Amino acid sequence: MSTIFDMPNAWRKFLKPASFRGVTFHCAVDSRESGRRIVEHEFPKKELPYAEDMGRRAKSFSMRGYIIVYPHERADEDNPLHRRDYTVQRDLLRAALESEGTGALILPTAKDVEFVVCTSYKLTEENQRGGYCTFDMQFMEAGYDPQQIEPSDDTRGKLNDAAEGVVEEGVIAMSPPKIDWSDVASSGPSGDATGDTPPP
Repeated sequence: MSTIFDMPNAWRKFLKPASFRGVTFHCAVDSRESGRRIVEHEFPKKELPYAEDMGRRAKSFSMRGYIIVYPHERADEDNPLHRRDYTVQRDLLRAALESEGTGALILPTAKDVEFVVCTSYKLTEENQRGGYCTFDMQFMEAGYDPQQIEPSDDTRGKLNDAAEGVVEEGVIAMSPPKIDWSDVASSGPSGDATGDTPPP
């Protein structure tokens, strides 16, 4: 008799264990949010507004993960989630969420690794559910620090060169015309190069 696992589901081939900073956990729910940063402009005496697109909105992720006691622990088992003591993985995940800086987030059904920062998390443990804990986690896209990105061209050098060129052109344009005083001294009152005064 066939089961649900025998059905041809392509998404199962790409299913991965969820993890943050290399610490794996079971994922019950994950969601992402993004879009466009739109500024809506409304004008007096106009019926139509104008929606100005200011670029892509930073991605944010919400996840509910859990760690649970595994009933049978084997010495040759490499999966850290398959342990009878769930607190080991719980503490590792909590430390990863509280660490400073950017971390790699792997979602179960996503193909790409997301580099994020954890903005908040909530750890819940109930006495009625011993050996089980849940993590409600919020992540935000880390992006890049624009001050750390080196431009492909020497923008500052080009601006300095252009500014120096403009200053030189301005100095030349505002300078008085050059007069060759040697020609003026050799000329007579009538402008004759010989210096002789013309007859009356």
